Amino acid sequence: MKNIIAVIAALFFLAAAREARSQEKIRVGLGAISLQSGLVHIAKDRGLFAKYGLVSESVYIPGGSTNVQVLVSGSLDLSQLSGAPGVAANLEGADLVYFLGLLDKLNYQLVTRPEINSIEQLKGKKFAVSRFGSSADFGMRALLKRVGVDPVREATILQIGDEPARIAAVTSGNVDGTVVNAPFGSEAERLKLNVIADSVKMNIPFFNTGMLGSKRYIDKQEAKVLSFLRGYLEAIKVLKTEREYSIKALAQFTRVGNLKAIAEGLDYFNNQLQPVPYPSAEAMQAVVTQIAETNPKARNVDAKNYVSDRYLRRLEEEGFVRKIWGK
Repeated sequence: MKNIIAVIAALFFLAAAREARSQEKIRVGLGAISLQSGLVHIAKDRGLFAKYGLVSESVYIPGGSTNVQVLVSGSLDLSQLSGAPGVAANLEGADLVYFLGLLDKLNYQLVTRPEINSIEQLKGKKFAVSRFGSSADFGMRALLKRVGVDPVREATILQIGDEPARIAAVTSGNVDGTVVNAPFGSEAERLKLNVIADSVKMNIPFFNTGMLGSKRYIDKQEAKVLSFLRGYLEAIKVLKTEREYSIKALAQFTRVGNLKAIAEGLDYFNNQLQPVPYPSAEAMQAVVTQIAETNPKARNVDAKNYVSDRYLRRLEEEGFVRKIWGK
């Protein structure tokens, strides 16, 4: 009997070791703790990456410009960021490409202290972003320009940190306003802040959030990237079809206890999110054009060089998308 138990135990440990060896590691950087980033959490929480042979490690590095530096160094395999940090890095010699794009419109709202309740009061004020060159920085400048405020001559923009830190700076009165991911209506009401401008209503083209990696890594690790995308696309299906679970999972990931705000954000995000989110060259061109205003290296750059639909198209052509959606 003891021999049988020993054999069974040995077989169990061998099987476990074999399974561990079959699971490849992948490190994914997140530039923000947002609903969009929550897709990586859902894929991991539901075992979707493991389903395709991956052990995913999520690394939160606030601020796109810092995050992309870590990616370029090779300490991350992939990152989920807006278009601006990747473009800026490529202009300095990086070889980054976005192979997935979740949102192709600017997705920020400009939030201010209670005393500021009109666009006319924005001139001469102080505004918080995460870091210069980050998506929040670009979003802030784009919104200020759209409402008629020169971000260079008529505003002071300060590096404060991630979204919670920026909101805290506004509520404490250290700055007059910041940009936050839309929708922020419920939270603004709770904190007695004002939403002065909404980029979504302005329909501003912008490569807001996508997945990127170096061309060298993606080409060399194509099978791993495709496995990652399979898990990611299944997470999108979960987000779009399992609302109750998704609200709880996103609340856990973002550490936001206001479920009404999470539900509001989820519904808003779902309306924009495509089952197969191809990266938009047009949205990326909007990023390149804005960068070109201050960086001559971006002039005459074709944004098509910074996006690739190759991997998502391959999954569609092989029938993977039809399979998971049952169509």
